[in-house]
Amino acid sequence: MTYGKSINTPGGDHVSELTPEDLAASATVHDMGNLEAILKQVKMPECGRMIDLGCGYGGLTRYVANYLKISDIHGIDIDDSRLAQAKLKGIKTHNLDLNKARLPFTDESFHLVTSFGALEHLIYFDNFFSESFRVLGKGGYIIVAMPNLGSYINRLALLFGYQPRDIEISHKALPGTLPRYSRGFFGHIHSATLRAIKQMMGYYGFTIIKIRPSSPYQINKLVKIMDKIFSFWPGLSRRFIILAKKP
Repeated sequence: MTYGKSINTPGGDHVSELTPEDLAASATVHDMGNLEAILKQVKMPECGRMIDLGCGYGGLTRYVANYLKISDIHGIDIDDSRLAQAKLKGIKTHNLDLNKARLPFTDESFHLVTSFGALEHLIYFDNFFSESFRVLGKGGYIIVAMPNLGSYINRLALLFGYQPRDIEISHKALPGTLPRYSRGFFGHIHSATLRAIKQMMGYYGFTIIKIRPSSPYQINKLVKIMDKIFSFWPGLSRRFIILAKKP
């Protein structure tokens, strides 16, 4: 089945079929090289089972499942129109609010939990991480990608009195943000530093395995240069991807 535009990863062995909606909605699909570096560390059993928290249109969920040869795929979101497209990609969908809902699964019933850009839409992260830990089996993995509140660009913005783009205070305007940003809204009401997320994942029992900086949307040469420099310190990168494990 063909879903949309075909994107080749740097390794060239895996292809993801992503719709235009997936490309517009997900920052992670614009930095597949760093995602693939994380996926290479995941060792899945045969007949593995995964759940994507905040699956959106499902293209990236399907990509990860194909890469890791997972056939039992579940996706959580609160947007029925997005879930409808995810369902067409073979994902078992569930409409739930990750701020507060208990996942409708038994304890230790998944091998992999993923989330690509959902945390910044939540008020608090406690339910997200406690439920992720509960449904993961021992030795199971969690992959989280999100914007970095402590990024070099956010630090520069704050230094000069600008509002970090990843914390929106209005759904009608973008007051105080740097002029370089588009005027669209992402619904990013919360963000976190890499240090905070690492400590929170540790608090809920996860062991960090690997961290990758992530730099999507490299709009010009200056951004590419800055991203390359700060990629040596994931705590300063614009986004990050974390792989962790349930002991």
